[in-house]
Amino acid sequence: MLLPPEFDHLVIAVPNLAECVEQYHNILGVEPIPGGAHPGLGTANALLGLEFGDESGDEHRDIYLEILGPDPEQDPELAVARLAGITRPTVQRWAIHPDDFDGLVTSAARASEPPVDLGEVHDMTRRTPAGTLLEWRLTRRTPLALGGIQPFLIDWQDSPHPARQAMPSVHLERFWALSPDVDTTSRVLRSLGATIEVEAGVTETLHATLKGPGGSWTI
Repeated sequence: MLLPPEFDHLVIAVPNLAECVEQYHNILGVEPIPGGAHPGLGTANALLGLEFGDESGDEHRDIYLEILGPDPEQDPELAVARLAGITRPTVQRWAIHPDDFDGLVTSAARASEPPVDLGEVHDMTRRTPAGTLLEWRLTRRTPLALGGIQPFLIDWQDSPHPARQAMPSVHLERFWALSPDVDTTSRVLRSLGATIEVEAGVTETLHATLKGPGGSWTI
């Protein structure tokens, strides 16, 4: 499976967080743990560890799966922009954590062939159920670039990486994109050091196959 070493996490957007956590439990045989709320954005998340083997057979475990849905404790209107069009579990986007966050933001802004629009850098916070405050920054643009195929950048700064906490894991069997313009999409990904498998498709979409002790699920 073709994945960049800077792969950080995969975001699956859902219309109802509690219902979809139960669905994951029923299908995959593991129960996602509560992550926390995103104040002012109307969303909350649940997490699973994500494992995959590279071409050499080595296992990588410092990545995770984020299940993102509306936070019932916040105004539902706040989540509309982040979850527009989400009516079922959808592989919405993914993140990479470059060694030089600022350098890649700068080089992407100067890129012209192909052009790369990362959007703006935002400071983010989330408090875990254990009370730990996580602070990080990321790039965000609306609408999502290449339908979410272009990853956003994330910098966890001094916060502990979410994948390092105790939580159940599932195996990432496959991660790929569909695009009507495979060549341009692939060149954008290469320019970010974020090459993944891209196949021809009618629309720009991301897909993943997950495997847990209870079964497999392709989204």
